[in-house]
Amino acid sequence: MHQRLMLLNILLPIACFVLLGFLPQDIFLLPDFVLLALVVFTLGRAYLLVQQQVVFSALPIVALWVSDEWQLNLDLFAPFAINCFLFHLWFVNLQWEKKPWLHWLHLLNLIITALFVGLALRVIPISASLLDYAEWPLEWVSLFCLLSPLLFVYKWQRTGRWASYWPLLTVVGFLFEWSSDNYLYIWTALAPLFSLSLDAYILAYVDELTGILGRRALMFKLKTAGKHYCLVMVDVDHFKLFNDKHGHQVGDDVLKVVAKLIGKTSGAVAYRYGGEEFILMFPKGQALELAPHIQATRERLAAYELYPKGLTRDKKKRGKGRVPKPLHITASFGMACHKSGESVSAVIERADKALYQAKSNGRNCLVVAK
Repeated sequence: MHQRLMLLNILLPIACFVLLGFLPQDIFLLPDFVLLALVVFTLGRAYLLVQQQVVFSALPIVALWVSDEWQLNLDLFAPFAINCFLFHLWFVNLQWEKKPWLHWLHLLNLIITALFVGLALRVIPISASLLDYAEWPLEWVSLFCLLSPLLFVYKWQRTGRWASYWPLLTVVGFLFEWSSDNYLYIWTALAPLFSLSLDAYILAYVDELTGILGRRALMFKLKTAGKHYCLVMVDVDHFKLFNDKHGHQVGDDVLKVVAKLIGKTSGAVAYRYGGEEFILMFPKGQALELAPHIQATRERLAAYELYPKGLTRDKKKRGKGRVPKPLHITASFGMACHKSGESVSAVIERADKALYQAKSNGRNCLVVAK
């Protein structure tokens, strides 16, 4: 789920950006105060989500639109102003870790922002010899600034981090005159907000460890479910032994494997319910027709061989390399289908009782609640 949302977060804004180049000029306009409100809202959401790079990438944009609304005479076309603006966005997008707000790196971000504002207000004196370079073409430099931060994408981690990258793409589109300024302004206001909204959704509904949907997403889904859904409670057998014998890192690997494999169950959506417990939800179907799908998942999980990274050869026996034994994972399954007039909590309770019956029956089996 997390990977699909990440892919959506990248492809949809880029597709919309490409589409801008083929739209008729200025058939859709938004008032400047609406764009300003959207960017300020984005700034506030980024601050609440502790997306520091997004905050600093939005600051000069807010300054520009506040200037337009309040006639502060901030001129993006002043000598070296757009150069500084581009450098600021590039520098921010080379950052990824969370740091204290008063960290020297963030203070440097503020200094560069202040330098941009000073250049745009034409209050910073520039020597005549430097003015000869003010009209230096930035198109290819902007492409370098756009592509080089992508080398560190693997360190960005959270989806909302892309919200600081979209203004950089806007500047490239502006320099290459890809679309009208109005469309680029609208895209700049909406694309970061979309990424931050996805980030908030992931934090609320997606389990951070396994990448599948979490308990809150399950309860929300069950409120709108029909009358013929079935729930399967899944519990990893002897999970405590994995943690006690091999460490919590191996325990985390076990949970990731279980989430991945049960997520492939035909017709079902997997949720992490809590700890080592998962729930499979079938939106429709009866126990007899769904049981073979669950049995196939149970068998696939039991046949899986997990080679944790921590279980490598003993350093003291270097040169006597041995192949580590794989870990085998099993799980117990308890199934309950919704009955007419039954509450959600009652269905979960019956599935839980069926699960404990499966544990009593020797584990690694499926029990269907009567």
